[in-house]
Amino acid sequence: MLKRAKRAIQSKIIMATIGHDKFLSLTVDELQKYLRERGVPVGDEKRAELAERAFWADKLGLTVKPTDKVAEQEIEASKSAKLILDGGMVRLPRPETLTEGWEDGPASLPETCRDHLDSYIKAGNRRIGLIKTEGRRTLALGKSLYMSRHVRALQYHGISVNLCYCFVRGKVIPQVKTSEQTYFTWVVLHKETGQVCTAECTCCVGIQATCKHIAGLLFAVVESVEEGRNASCTSQRQAWGRAPKKGEVVHDAEFAKNISIIGVKADVTQQLPESNRMYRSEFDPRTAAYRVHKPVSSFNLDALASITNGNCGLLMYNKPKPDPHHQLPNIKYVKTEETVETSCRVLNVSEAFEIAKPGDADSIIDLLRVTKHQQAVLAKETARQAASSLWAEQRQGRVTASVVGDCVGCVKDDGSLSGHSQVARVLNYYGSPRSAALDWGKTQEPVAKKQYVAWHRLHHQHKGVACDDTGLWISTECPYVAASPDGIVRCKECGTGLLEIKNPYTHRLLDIEALSTKKGSCLTMENGVLQLRRSHQYYAQVQVQMWCTGYKWSDFVVRTVSKSNNIYVERILFDEEYIANIQPKLYTFFVNGVVAELLSGAIRKVVTDKSVRKVMESILVRIEKSRPSSNAVHVAYPCGVCNEECDSDPGEDGRSSIGCDVCNRWFHYSCVGIQGSEGFLKKRKSVWKCSACNSKTKGKKRKRQPRAT
Repeated sequence: MLKRAKRAIQSKIIMATIGHDKFLSLTVDELQKYLRERGVPVGDEKRAELAERAFWADKLGLTVKPTDKVAEQEIEASKSAKLILDGGMVRLPRPETLTEGWEDGPASLPETCRDHLDSYIKAGNRRIGLIKTEGRRTLALGKSLYMSRHVRALQYHGISVNLCYCFVRGKVIPQVKTSEQTYFTWVVLHKETGQVCTAECTCCVGIQATCKHIAGLLFAVVESVEEGRNASCTSQRQAWGRAPKKGEVVHDAEFAKNISIIGVKADVTQQLPESNRMYRSEFDPRTAAYRVHKPVSSFNLDALASITNGNCGLLMYNKPKPDPHHQLPNIKYVKTEETVETSCRVLNVSEAFEIAKPGDADSIIDLLRVTKHQQAVLAKETARQAASSLWAEQRQGRVTASVVGDCVGCVKDDGSLSGHSQVARVLNYYGSPRSAALDWGKTQEPVAKKQYVAWHRLHHQHKGVACDDTGLWISTECPYVAASPDGIVRCKECGTGLLEIKNPYTHRLLDIEALSTKKGSCLTMENGVLQLRRSHQYYAQVQVQMWCTGYKWSDFVVRTVSKSNNIYVERILFDEEYIANIQPKLYTFFVNGVVAELLSGAIRKVVTDKSVRKVMESILVRIEKSRPSSNAVHVAYPCGVCNEECDSDPGEDGRSSIGCDVCNRWFHYSCVGIQGSEGFLKKRKSVWKCSACNSKTKGKKRKRQPRAT
């Protein structure tokens, strides 16, 4: 029986190799070499079986695998090509060759965010052919490594001050076999944009630059940036991802059941294996005999068209019948002109002031009026907001939503304004403000928008939610008022509304509940419900935004970087009564403040004088500090009463002199009857007038009072 079976197998092999005598003519050693070169496992098989395997390897088109030497050359070439950036203009050194200049703290990290991480991992997976997964599994495993404290010994290197690229390297402990050798991982980041340029890891797939260890290192960088640890540096010892010492275990010495690796499933989609399960969308109620594909011509398309009134999608594949009455157009008579609707360019406040009659505020307002079409076009052209020069040009002179609360608050009952700072802000006399809080808000706004969209879909269970960027909206009713919302929300269930995002900087690490208890917070607790404070300037900002755009609701979002409870969303409805109350004050502010300043220019002169005075004082202080004490410049401040010299530097705290905020003269405390313990001396923003200036102010007030008849 065994001999008979053996003969049958040999006959099958001979039949399979008919026409392929080249394999039967080879020796056993030659066949084994042929198969090994193509990656086919070889054992103690006979020559006939080896010939059959060689035949099928040739039929499948298996190529010869490269040798170890060729593979090493390809790997070295790939490593060198990674560090060639900007089309060959920049060639970075290997990070192993940089022995000095590595920083242990995260203070110098660029602004790398989660968007940079996601886009890099997705692009890398598409590059190696994993288009379907797009790196979701890699992101999940990388975040698991970071949260399990497997990313250690992170360091930063700026390479050179003349280059816009930097290195960030670290050691990643294996996910399962934690006692084995760690993987050395590094990435190249752009210093200005934070974009991830390239990366490498010493693991088996690290040359592809998309492994989970690189993702874990990038998660550590993104977490440090979001927590603001790159905003300041410290002189303390290294505490940023400290590497474990030799012999030190990653986790505490506990029982195996108490040791756990943190898994991440929240931000990725788990790829499930394919199955033969029939889904509801694939169910076909017809019997098996009728489940056949028919050509389009087999359907009665005329009856189908009459039944569906011509709205069936299958009719799109029907070849239309030729129309016997169809006539070709007469091209000799073609209209060469077309009537279109055009719109004039929107004037800014300065241009309208130059065209209108001097001092005529109503004519300026008429020139500033815009149509709905002009409003929509301007909002689209200024969608980049601060990056658009047109956005800054049209804002200047208009009362924007962000300053409406302060502008309305400075209007008195008699129509006058208290102070000139708000007028200077509206006319942009102070220039573009720069602060760490503003920079933080700009960098966190895209992340907050994505988090809001996810929250909206999860909280309301709505589909089709999107948030679009928008620009400057000028009110069609009051063209001297404008608003720039953070986004326009479009939802199939809720309709269209606005989005206003606030990213607090000082309390960015607190959760929402702790933030609401801080002094000056925009959130307050009313009847056990957390809401936006109605007296806060943010409420006025949101209402004016809805007034200018015409939308009826706005989602007000407050977001922090706390580990939990880090987002608050409140839907605020449009309040017509609130707008009706502030509208007269806005008109008064524009007429008595903005237009009056354009005529006189008095506030510009005051702001300029103050800025020049501050610059000169700072220069004098620097000169005085730089010179020796023997050649120091002596500045005299004579008292306005006794004419005796006041202190050499009366502007410093703890002196016994005071200056008038109107005439800028200085007086001794004893000459003007000040004891030194008065309450206004302890205030930072207090105004003091001498007796002469105070009497002038009272005289002006008496003249304004009407005489009794």
